[in-house]
Order: sequence, then C-alpha cells, then structure tokens
Amino acid sequence: MRARLVLDAVWLHRSTPGRALRFRNGRKYLDGLFPERHDDRVVGTAGVPYVGRVHHRAAVAAAFAEPGHIVLICGEAGVGKSSLVAAARADAVAEVLEGSCLQLAGQPLPLAALEQIFFSRGGWPETADGAEQQSAEQRLRAIRLWADALAPVGSQTLTTVVIDDLHWADETTCDFLVYLAATAARRRLSLVLTLRNDETPKVGRVQQAVGELARLPGAVNVELQRLDRQECAELVRALTGATDVDVDTWYERSQGNPYLLGELVKDPGARRVKDVLLSRVYSLGPDAAQLVRLAAVFGLWVADAQLHAASVLPPDRYTAAVHEAIDVGVFVNEGADYAFRHSLMCEAVLSQLLPIERRMLHERAARAMAEDPADDMVTAVAVSVHWEAAGVPDQAAAWSLRAARKARDRNAYAEAWGHYQRALQFGRSSGDASQDLDLALEAAGAARLAGDPAAAVEVLEKALQDRTVPAEQRAIALERLGCFLWEAGQTGRSQAAYAEAAETLGPEVTSCHAQVWGAMGRAAFIMAEFDAAIRLSERAVAAARQHGTPAVLADALTTRGAAGALIGDTTALDVLREGVRLARDVHDGAVLCRSYANLMVVYEFTGRPAEACAAALEGLALLPEYGLELAVGAALACNAVNLLRRRGYYERCEAVLAELLDGHVIQGQGLHLHLERAELLLAMGRPAAARASLEAAAALRDVDEPAVVAAIASAEAQLLAQEGDPEGCYRTVDEALRRLAGTQDRHFRTELAGIGLRNEADRSGPVPGRADPAAAARINRLAAAIDDREPDPDGDVTLAADHRTARNELGRLRGTADADDWAAAVRLWRAADRPREEAYCLLRQAECHATARHRDKAAAAAAEARAIADRLGAAPVLAEIDAFVARTRLPAVPAPSPRAVPEDRPFGLTEREFEVLALLGTGATNRQIARKLFISERTVGVHVSRVLHKLQVTNRAQAAAVAAKVAR
Repeated sequence: MRARLVLDAVWLHRSTPGRALRFRNGRKYLDGLFPERHDDRVVGTAGVPYVGRVHHRAAVAAAFAEPGHIVLICGEAGVGKSSLVAAARADAVAEVLEGSCLQLAGQPLPLAALEQIFFSRGGWPETADGAEQQSAEQRLRAIRLWADALAPVGSQTLTTVVIDDLHWADETTCDFLVYLAATAARRRLSLVLTLRNDETPKVGRVQQAVGELARLPGAVNVELQRLDRQECAELVRALTGATDVDVDTWYERSQGNPYLLGELVKDPGARRVKDVLLSRVYSLGPDAAQLVRLAAVFGLWVADAQLHAASVLPPDRYTAAVHEAIDVGVFVNEGADYAFRHSLMCEAVLSQLLPIERRMLHERAARAMAEDPADDMVTAVAVSVHWEAAGVPDQAAAWSLRAARKARDRNAYAEAWGHYQRALQFGRSSGDASQDLDLALEAAGAARLAGDPAAAVEVLEKALQDRTVPAEQRAIALERLGCFLWEAGQTGRSQAAYAEAAETLGPEVTSCHAQVWGAMGRAAFIMAEFDAAIRLSERAVAAARQHGTPAVLADALTTRGAAGALIGDTTALDVLREGVRLARDVHDGAVLCRSYANLMVVYEFTGRPAEACAAALEGLALLPEYGLELAVGAALACNAVNLLRRRGYYERCEAVLAELLDGHVIQGQGLHLHLERAELLLAMGRPAAARASLEAAAALRDVDEPAVVAAIASAEAQLLAQEGDPEGCYRTVDEALRRLAGTQDRHFRTELAGIGLRNEADRSGPVPGRADPAAAARINRLAAAIDDREPDPDGDVTLAADHRTARNELGRLRGTADADDWAAAVRLWRAADRPREEAYCLLRQAECHATARHRDKAAAAAAEARAIADRLGAAPVLAEIDAFVARTRLPAVPAPSPRAVPEDRPFGLTEREFEVLALLGTGATNRQIARKLFISERTVGVHVSRVLHKLQVTNRAQAAAVAAKVAR
C-alpha cells in the first residue's frame, strides 16, 4: 500500500490538531495532544497518498524513531512543512510533545510553544530554590530544570519534541531549544522544528539559534521546495480522482505550492492568489463573515467562550455562524476552540480589514479576554497587544507590566525587558517618585539580564532625575546604576555613580552600606587600585557581617583577599579562601565564579603554580553547561584557560576554547575568551588565526580595565612582532604602558616592557650597542617601565621571572647579559611552571654560551630548550632554536630526558613536589633542598608539608622510604 497523503492541501489547518491552549474553569490545559487521526477530511476529501519527498520523509522519520536527531524543516508558507512532520510521525515509536510558536498583531507571544508542551504535562515545573533572586544564573538553572522536566538525562523513554513556526519564537524559547538540542543524546530525545524561510523573524535570536542548531552533531536541514510538474499532477489526480489532468494549467496557477493547489482544486474559478485564499470566506453570510474577521484578530485559534463574548451575537445566531464557518472549511473545531484551517487564510482575512475595523475588533477581543483572564504570561501579552492595537495605551501599559513580571518570574529576561519597555512607553507616571523608581529598577534589572546594560542605564538615569526619591532608595539605585555602567564599559561614570551612592548614604550603617562599599571596592580592584580596594572592602566586610547577606560578605571577602595578596599581604590568601568557602555555602554561582577566578590568579602571583592549575580545573567544572551568560563565568573561564596555557596544556586549552566559542554568539565578558584564543594561537605559531581571534574581541579595545588593556596589548604586540612589524609592536606596547601609568599594577607593566624590549633586541640584529637616537629613546622608555627593585621570588615568582627576563632583554640590547643571567631566568620560570618561557630563556642562555665559545654548553641548553618547545607545540620558539643551531653549527647533543608530565608522577605530586621528594630520599635538609632548587627554605617547608599530605605519611623518614621506591 502507498503511504497516506498528509499534505497541507487536505490538512485541516496550519497548526496540527490539539495544539491550541484551552481555558476551562479558570485553568489552562492542552487537549488532545496526540490525536488519533492525521487524515481528517475537509468537505468530503478522502485520504490520498503522500506525494514525493521520500528522502525528506526518511530524515524526519528518524527523529521519531531514534534519539539525538535535530531536524530543521524550512520552506515557504503552504509548502507542506507540517504535513511532512505529520506523515513522518505516523509510525513514531517515541513519545511526541508538540507546541507552536504564536504571534499576534505581528508580535511573538513569548513562551507560547513551551506553555503548550508543559501544560500537556500538567503545568510548568516547580521553580528551583532561590528563584526570587533574579539572575542570569537562575535563568540557566530554569532552562536546565525545564529540560529535565521534559526528558531527564539518562531517561529510558524516547521523546521527540516538535515545535512549529520557529520564526515566531522568542529569545528564551530559542535558548531553551539550543540547550535541549545540545544535550539531546544524553536525554534520549530528538527535535523536529519547522520555520518559514520566506518571512524574516521578528526576533534576531531566531536566526542565531538556527545557525547554532544546524552546527550541532546529528543536525539535518530539510529545505522544502515547491512541487514539480509531475508531483503537481499526481496530487491533483489524488484530490480529484481524475486521470486526465492539465498539468501545465494547474502548475502555472499554483506554482507548485501544495496548499494553494489544494485550494484551487476546491475553487477552480479563482484567478488571484488572494481569491484562492479567501474563496471559502467569500461564500459566508454576514454573521459568519463578521465572526471570521473577529476570529482573525485573535490569531490562528480562539477559545469558543472568548469568541462568543467578543462577537455580541445572540447565542442562536452565533451558533449558526460558527457552523457555517466550519461547514465551508474556514474554521476547524477543536474541542472548546476554533482554529483557522491554515495561517495563510488567517493572514488573508486580516489583510482585508480597514484600520478602524482593526481597532474596533481588537478592543472587543481585549475586553473579552480581560473579563476572566487566565493567570499566565501568554494571556497577559495577548491582552496587552489587543489594547495597544485598539489604541488604549493605559490598558496596554497595565497588561504589559503584568506580562513583564510573568516573564521575569519564568526567567525569560529578554521577553520581560521587551514588555517593561512597552509598560514604560505606554504608561504614565504614578505621581509617586518612590514607586516610579521601583518600577525603573525592575525594568533596568530585566534589561541588564537581557544583555543590554546600556538600556538599563538609560532607564535608571531617567528615573533618578526626580530628586524627591528617599535617600536610601536613591543610594540603592545609584549602586545598581554603577553596576550597569560598568557592564556597559563606562568605568569613569560607574565610579562616579558609586561615589554618589556612598555620599547619599546616612550615618547609620545598613545592609545598603555593605552593598555600596563592596561594589566600590570591587571597582577599585578591577582598576588595579589595590589600596583603595582593601580599604573599601574592609568596610564592606564589617557592614556585611553585621547587616548584609552572605553573598555580599563573600564578595567583599574575595575583593579584600585578592587585593591584599597582590600587594604582598601574607594573611590575605586566608581571607580569600574564606570568601570562596562562604560562596560555596550560599550557592551563589556568580560570587563563587568570581571567587575562583580571583583565587587562581592569586595562587599564580604568589608562587603557587600547582595550586593555580588545580583551581583552574576546579573553576572550569563550575562553568554552567549552557553558554557564558554569567559575566563572572566568562572571567572564570578566561583565567582558567590562561593558567592552563601558561602551564603548557595547549591541546586542553584548544579543546576548552572550541567548546565555549565555536558555534556560539559571544558577547560582553565572553569576548575575553577570543583574547585567550589569540594568545594560544600565537604560542602555537598561527598568526593568521590569532589575528581573526583578536578582531573578534575588537569591542574590548575601548575598555579601561588594566587587565583588559594589558591583555589586548600583549596579544597585539606579539602578533605584530610575528607579522614582521616591529614599529607597530613598539607603538602598541608604548600606548598600553601609558594607559597603565598611575595604577598599582606591576605585573602587566613588567610583562609588556619585556615584550617591547625583546622586540627592540630582535630588530637591532645580532650586534648590540649600535642603537640610533630613535632606538635609544624607545629603549629608555621601555626600561623606565621596569622597577629598579628586584621582586622577591618567594612572594611572587611570576613577577620575579618577568622582571629578570625584561632586565635580560635590556642587557641583550646593551651587550651586558650573560649565560648566568639567562640561567637565573630559566630557574625562575621553572619554579613558576612556565615551560614556554623556560624554553625561550634556555635559547638565550645557549646563545650566550655560543658567544663565549662554550659550544658543548650551548648545545646542551639548545637541546633542552628544543625538547620543551617540541613537547608543547610552541612553533615560534622551536623555529628560533632550529635557526640558532643551524646558524652556529652546534654539534648534535641528545636532549636531557624530559621531566615527567604530571600524569606520570605518583600520588598526584607536582613537578616541584616530585623534585623535593627525590631530595628527601637523599636525606637532604630543608636548607640543602633550598640551595639545590634555588628557592627559599620557607618555600621548601611548604612543599614538604604537601608531599607528606599527598603521600599520607607523618614524617620525613617515611617520605624518604617512599622516595626510594618511586623517585629514582
């Protein structure tokens, strides 16, 4: 037997039966989600074979039989997208959940498809704990909660989710579908999505989501074309029962569109497309025609009770009109609802309405829906849209505010912000400054969480123009304004807002003081004003312990600990660790991400590379499964990748960055990841790809934060050097040093000075001491950025290594650097666990040995440098080493055995701890170990304690016994 025809030509209406939302007894639910038949006849039309599209049907059918499929079905209206789904679904073995994205008066109805699906399951999932704290993190939790409610990870049930009309989707629905698709295989789930490609989506996120979905594993893009002449003939024969068909006539009139072809079969006399679509409507009497026009303003479907209330027809005439519309095939009866047979027919009816008719009909629809509204977001949005179309702005504003709050409660922040905008646009001031500011804070918070901090700033600044707002409320609003300004990249205005907030506070310390001082301390820390950060965060800590929330306290402790550690406060690390512990306890993901992001940096800059790497790996595990919506989550990812790159884990970094960046639209703080990728690509010797990554982060060039200024300048300068533009490299470094002047930072300035001096040494050639006046000025400018005092390697080995290397580059320019100087840099970089820098300094050490005619030493240093660079995949360093060896014709000396990689060392020991254990096995004292490894006795003591802990032994003698077995 041939398959049953389920083309739009004989299908009841655009949205498959059972998708309309029902309202009974004040409750909303979905009726008949799984209709028993998919071949309902229209005006006597019998079921006929499905025409063509065999390959497409197979692709769609797979989604109803196996998990992990994502099928995107695109095509113009009426081309048969829903029909294809219905035909493929006929033999489904999966549980099928269906929903349709809806629009009203040209505006998407947010979460409409998801409401249909969840109400078929008894309602939305229970809100996760902490939902009252609106945040991007809570939105991610909500999306995961919704996905788990539909199909939990590890589910034994095969599920297929069908979403129609994705072109009318909202941002939150798109985000949810992308997340669901990305985790589909783990949930034993497939997705089938339909959308028009002849209509531009109202929401830009739809096109982004389609691109992201299409790039996922298991994704198939099915683009439906119109029927060809042969297929048109086959369909006409099936619909009419005729054997002799004038193919050319039918094809020319329908152009192969299946829906139009089916309508032409019903009314062969229709001559225009509009006439084809409205042929059934033209046959209606006055009451039925008026009822159809009214139904069209409700959208594709309308509840019987609402249509009756809005129609003002007496029951008998209303009933007769409905029967007439159903009998001629304009309406389809679905329980308590009526639906248009196809969206094209609904659109055609709307196109015939005069402006005054639209206003009158929308007002009747608004009043009917508002009489007994369901308590959901879709209804609130619909009533608001009707009042707006009716020209009643006050009512539109009230219902928009209701919709905004419903959307916010669902963590649909983009949709909430859109409706807050409508509420502010249509509404009037309440006359109460405090009440107006509260509404502005609500709206601004939604704008910020929707990713538009600049809009949040505009809303709050307008509300704050009213000077009658109470002082404490004004201070809270100014603190929020400072936060939004910072996220919008306006650091100067942000700090001014924080300062005004502090001035507005009263003398009695409150929780508001803790929040404002904490924000000011955080801002000072980011700007590398560490003394101010410490002072302000200490005040915030004291206020938060007495009045604030645990999250505010954890954040303030993080600032105090990180700022103190970076200026050498030996007790600050314990403060930071307290902040991390508290952030874990309060389950505040934003604060926890920030705490970890700072913890790994502090470990790195206080000579604890192993702990920094461990914190980086732990931090990556904290990242949300979905995207980088948390700004601090992006900072955490950047710091973690940065530290892993420094350790030489290039492949791991490449994989992490690919997972976070590829196939995603990255904005805001997530752009920093492009900088990290640029640095990684430069280390691997891929300048063209690094240039593309740097351009992807171009929006960060105007940011004033010292860390951002330094990161961009470092990547840009190294790239220009690799591209053979030494003058551009110097200008980049010089500009960054000027922007960093006046901050308390030493790390960034020293590192940049080292890059600049290396650039000058490389461009001067092999003979030092012949600098022209311009070169001398450049060198003196760069040398001035290096502190005269030598940093303590026990306090900050990374700064000490950068400082030593920069001084050596200056010595290379002046002809004063020798092998011992570079050997000292090698030891420091080795202590910092920075293998690429270690290999580079070994190369310079080899050059000095070669100049001194110590060829064996030069060969040994070059061989060790080459072994490290080759293991890392550091192509630029490797190329320099090979060029040096070829130029000096050094003898081939076997490279020393590479040090064991962490995975090969027992008990999880770091490289340095393994070295300490080996020396413990010889009976060496702490002082002897310190001299051997060029570190302090205090640092040795720390390493010994960690070794004893990891070996689960209590004294040095037991550790020595273990060393005899494993550290040979």
